[in-house]
Amino acid sequence: MKKTLLYVLSAAALLPAASSCSFLDEEPTVICSDNFYTSEQDVRYGLAGVYGAMASENFYGYYYPIILSQNDDLCYFNRNTTANYPELYAHDATSSNVYNAWVQIYRGIKNANAFMEAVKDSEFDPDHLYYNEARFLRAYYHFILAQAWGDVPLRDYEVTGRDQVMCPATPQYDVLSWVVSEMEDCISLVNDDLNLAPSRITDHTVEGILARVYLFMAGATVQCSQDEKREYYRLAMEHAGNVISSGEHRLNEDYSQVFINMISDKYDTEYRESMWEVDFLGDCSSPDKWTNGRIGDLLGLQSTINSGFENATCNFAYGQYNGSLKLWDLYWQTDRTDDENAVKDRITDSRQDWNMPPFNFRGDANNRPFGEPEGSSVTGSLGGIDPVPYVYGNVRSDVDLTAAAGQRNCGKWRRMVEWEGLMTSKMLYTTINFPILRYADVLLMYAEAYNEYYGAPDEKVFEDCIVAIRDRAGIATRPFGEYSSQEAFRQLVRNERGRELCFEALRKYDLIRWGIFVESVREYNDMVVDVRFISGGTPTKSATTIGQNVAERHVYLPIPSVELGVNKELVQNPLW
Repeated sequence: MKKTLLYVLSAAALLPAASSCSFLDEEPTVICSDNFYTSEQDVRYGLAGVYGAMASENFYGYYYPIILSQNDDLCYFNRNTTANYPELYAHDATSSNVYNAWVQIYRGIKNANAFMEAVKDSEFDPDHLYYNEARFLRAYYHFILAQAWGDVPLRDYEVTGRDQVMCPATPQYDVLSWVVSEMEDCISLVNDDLNLAPSRITDHTVEGILARVYLFMAGATVQCSQDEKREYYRLAMEHAGNVISSGEHRLNEDYSQVFINMISDKYDTEYRESMWEVDFLGDCSSPDKWTNGRIGDLLGLQSTINSGFENATCNFAYGQYNGSLKLWDLYWQTDRTDDENAVKDRITDSRQDWNMPPFNFRGDANNRPFGEPEGSSVTGSLGGIDPVPYVYGNVRSDVDLTAAAGQRNCGKWRRMVEWEGLMTSKMLYTTINFPILRYADVLLMYAEAYNEYYGAPDEKVFEDCIVAIRDRAGIATRPFGEYSSQEAFRQLVRNERGRELCFEALRKYDLIRWGIFVESVREYNDMVVDVRFISGGTPTKSATTIGQNVAERHVYLPIPSVELGVNKELVQNPLW
């Protein structure tokens, strides 16, 4: 067999997922052998290398879901700098963040191509299940590239010589058409064993992701006819509907538990709401624990503890991202019933309670929440009801639960010791998994595609997809009659996607496909002058910078300058 060069993991990495076992559970190793695939276990090693590209700091560990994607109208970087930062829309083609993400995604494609070539005729993959799993991942990586960069080189072959490095960009529409063709072919050819999820894909994952790709293809930035776009809405509805009709996935009754499971490295085998996750187990505390995830550290509740870890309640976290005032208002007043809008002394939407909590943590030996009296224990609600006297900004949250409404840290992946486990030192890398696809997203995609395809919503879709999600959040819903027009229902779905899926690296691309990206991010210019934002300070400066900097060219990322220097057939994206 020809020589292959792949990142590989332990044999346990591709065994069926257990409730407390991650897919990427050991340090990736490079294996180079003329006779690598001598058993099915070896094939599993190779496939692990295709997945393993995602568990890099340069891809899902940090750069893609945080630096490049958490700069939308609901989430913003709360630091201020003059550096070449995509977080502030201050970057250009020389940004190392943009380049490193580009390289890592193409590394995943390279691994997929090499694996597929090596295993294509292997006796150890007789049903081609592993082959088609890698094939789907290769298509998914191309989708990420086309969604974020537009026209990109389509690498559906193993690069074996210098002459193959030179490759012009394929138009975005052609890349996406190839992506859905590959994914469609994979549906019946990948494993249907749900015990592999969420660390590995199944046929349900393929269909859920296909719904996402088709919705993007139907969006404002993809160049195709209106008839084609309508067909893409139909296909998105079909694939999301297939996942729903399978009956294999449900909403977890507790919204917060979905993310506590990710923090705890546990898989939910009862509801299976989390359909696909990137696994991060290694915390970089030793060479054999080295998967680079920063979820919870940068995208989490700030905790500046530097010592006294044995008494900590929350591990160290920078907490560099805040929920916006717009996100607060989506929870607090938008689409609320009159009765609930009249209640202003407590938070009633469990998602607001979890995603925008009224606290973060001080950095002393006992790691008490900010504002808690000296010598007291860490007690009280984590969500604002009967709270200990937390202080956020300059306002005590036990006096006003709306304090710093537009400057609260993202709480979705908080580094609570009771779930993550106690770190023995200041660890910037975490074991917290990141979701790629959740069932709640599938429901919302189905509702959106139905409304766009038929030109009007349906009451059963409203009840099954929208009301079900809101019921889980513990909030009432206005009657269907108020959302019976296409435009009213469209706005409801968009709002619900924001409330449900914020901080999950989806909102920016939703805004892009809806054709409202620039105008929505510019809303920070209005948010920062709202008295509830608490004017002044670094978060205000950062939000102001984002609102002032964002422009049409930021719909796409620039092709990295280094890549243009190597691949002479590439040209820079327009406006860059």
